[in-house]
Amino acid sequence: MIDQKSVIIGFIISIILVFLLGNEKVLPGIGLLFAVFIGSIVTGYWANKKTQLKVVESALHGILVGIFTGIAQILITYFLSGYSAIVAGILIYFALVLIGAYIIIGALGGVVGTLIHVKYGKSNRRSDMGMEDQPEN
Repeated sequence: MIDQKSVIIGFIISIILVFLLGNEKVLPGIGLLFAVFIGSIVTGYWANKKTQLKVVESALHGILVGIFTGIAQILITYFLSGYSAIVAGILIYFALVLIGAYIIIGALGGVVGTLIHVKYGKSNRRSDMGMEDQPEN
């Protein structure tokens, strides 16, 4: 089951970081991938707070963040170019590479977010609260 709220939060963080880190003066080239990675980590972490996710489900959350971020970035670039036909042709080829890379980075970030939650997150399971010896009512 997809946690839409965590995907939206990760997407917003990712878009903000794309515009902050995508600048050529800050982190040229790698800032875009780093932004999607951080957004996917946040998504994987937040999605695990509500339910215990499997690795594939957490990777799927990160993939969704990557896809949405890639599409939004391409649409914004197309808008800023003045709807140019030449830029549209270039963006189609760019979209294949960019969204593919964002999918891979997003899946990795979702898994890392899950691992961070498992290691450092607080859980509501009874065994984590020291109540494994208590009888159930």
